Amino acid sequence: MRRKWQKIAIGCLLLVFLAGGLAYYERANIRTFFLVDQIHHSKHILSTAQIKLNLQPTLSTKNTKTTNHLSQTYRKRLANLNTGIGKAKVIINPYKTSPLTGLILVKTKAATRVSVSVQGDSSKTTIKKRYKSYTNAHSVGVLGLYADRTNRVKLTFETKSGHKFSRVYVMKTGSLPTDIGTNAVKTSKPSKMVLGSGNTKLTFAVSSQGITYGLDAQGKVRWYSTKSISHVFKQLSNGHLLILTKISETTPKYNALQETDFYGRVYRQYNFSGLFPTHSDHKKLATNTVIHHDAIELPNHNLLLTVDDGSANYVEDTMIEIDRQTGKIKKVIDLKRILPQSAYTKYSGTTRSDGKTDWFHQNSMYYDKKTGNLLVSGRNQDMIFAINYKSTKLKWILAANQKLPKSYQKYLLKPTTKNYNFNAGQHAIMLIHTKKNKGNQVELEFYNNNVVVTRGNQSISEDYSAANIVKINQLKKTVTKVWGYGKSRGTSDFTNIVGSNYAIGKGNSLINFGYADSGTRSEFVEINRKTKQIVFDVNRTGFSSGDWSYRAQRMSLYPKHFGFSLKKIN
Repeated sequence: MRRKWQKIAIGCLLLVFLAGGLAYYERANIRTFFLVDQIHHSKHILSTAQIKLNLQPTLSTKNTKTTNHLSQTYRKRLANLNTGIGKAKVIINPYKTSPLTGLILVKTKAATRVSVSVQGDSSKTTIKKRYKSYTNAHSVGVLGLYADRTNRVKLTFETKSGHKFSRVYVMKTGSLPTDIGTNAVKTSKPSKMVLGSGNTKLTFAVSSQGITYGLDAQGKVRWYSTKSISHVFKQLSNGHLLILTKISETTPKYNALQETDFYGRVYRQYNFSGLFPTHSDHKKLATNTVIHHDAIELPNHNLLLTVDDGSANYVEDTMIEIDRQTGKIKKVIDLKRILPQSAYTKYSGTTRSDGKTDWFHQNSMYYDKKTGNLLVSGRNQDMIFAINYKSTKLKWILAANQKLPKSYQKYLLKPTTKNYNFNAGQHAIMLIHTKKNKGNQVELEFYNNNVVVTRGNQSISEDYSAANIVKINQLKKTVTKVWGYGKSRGTSDFTNIVGSNYAIGKGNSLINFGYADSGTRSEFVEINRKTKQIVFDVNRTGFSSGDWSYRAQRMSLYPKHFGFSLKKIN
């Protein structure tokens, strides 16, 4: 009798598995059908529903669970520690992907707050941070260690009554990966650099495809990630990092968007399958990278991403807003619905090996909180433009006037500067001095690659690349050049692709000539715009092909609104 019931139970389980397998197979077939027989809004444009189906981001908890498991282990170790600064537990690379970070677990008899000092090779490379809260059980996050060194990390404990005592702990790290290449310092004037409180700000070389790392004022690597990162490396309003990485290191495509931090903890991860029809045969599917160049946080804390829409014909011309909590797509902006049809149907500026048309090549965007406008940069149209984010209606276009239909000419900004050189192949747009800007006046910074793809001044194309700042009157539709640097460097620092230019404070700008000498060099330059003095200059060579620096960003290891915690991530 018992055997009979066992057979019935096994039979029921097999039926359940079979039904589940058939359901999965059916869903897979249905999805494949809709991917190869795509629904269009018009001849060249996919429907919004089709784009959502093509992209389908999903939340992954795999890395969050790993993070929580490690944090739980450290919480238990801290709970079991004996009291006393000599009984501390020192951990290197606590979350396994940031080798130049550490964690010190320690208990004190009295409630104290802790200050951290990572000893540098000079006073300007000694990294300091003070934690504000008083407690007896401390989990002290340490950032900014040197590679291949026994680092000395000093913790100073202070009671509420002001009594101080300290202890030096040692943290030994391994050598750097060779793929970082060589970072040779040509100029360094730390007293005139923007290093932030406690020298916590590093120059981060954001990879196109490979290793992202941070340099101190002497050009030494003080942070890097073992994760492969492509293009996206941003600091969010909560102090976390947003990065574009791989779902698995064994896969070639970058289809995982992670909310993480400098220690390597993962708070959220959104995965994209990237399974799209091929151009040569629309019935065949191939895996593509979905997010390609940029991602920003909107005022509602959702994320806006530059994506491929999944069509068989066009790439890098669409944006999606995803819900931060669920990953669901809340809004789709297809640039083919905004710009003239001739821009993509008659485009011939570049070609791709897969046959698809990269007519726009969106590489950056910026949301203006004051006006609700979204600024967009497209390399292959040599164009920066603004739309109202809610309505997606065009506000203005910054570009030379070639190959634009008459109906679009009214949006063009008119130069007030004599012999104004329009942007060509530009990158890294951002508004600056936003608190000072009044009404319709805005200041826009960008990196002008100065390589004409569709429109611009062919006579000086590729002669140099430059960092630019312009003032735009959005009401009068005028543009005035405010500042520029790079022309004097000539062809030696011309960059056909990539590059960035960011105002970082003290009147300084940090410029990345990321594809110098045909991509064999990247050069990071910090310059004071008023005095024209170069205060920091690093030449990067010896890196792997494709791993040139996409952007150079000055960021703090200890963001203002972020503190280290071992709490479970929900």
